[in-house]
Amino acid sequence: MEHTSITPSFPGQFIRPQNAFDNRVELILDDQGMIRDFNIPSGDLFGYRRSASAWGNISELIPAFSSLNLMCDGQINPSLHFLSHMGHRFKLISFDGKIFDVKLFIRMIKNDGQHNVRVTIFPF
Repeated sequence: MEHTSITPSFPGQFIRPQNAFDNRVELILDDQGMIRDFNIPSGDLFGYRRSASAWGNISELIPAFSSLNLMCDGQINPSLHFLSHMGHRFKLISFDGKIFDVKLFIRMIKNDGQHNVRVTIFPF
């Protein structure tokens, strides 16, 4: 089990560095689906700049999220949770228009009543 102490860099501390054999992309979202942090390969793939003050909503990258609520009653939407855990393929559209088939793993992160969601994206 992974233990993480809460530090002033929250939620950035939840992004683990990638190694050369890891093609995961990780995003940290607030409970409204706004992207709050990401790992460096995510920025490269999506064209984000770490210095940007607002990065947008996950639905800008994954259109299926525009018809699904990320959260329901303080928990990850059960339909979305089910789709992500069964390996459903989602379409991801980068800001330069490239389309990728991806699968997702979604996990809730709670801290002092604040909900954040870690979305790990695995390209096919």
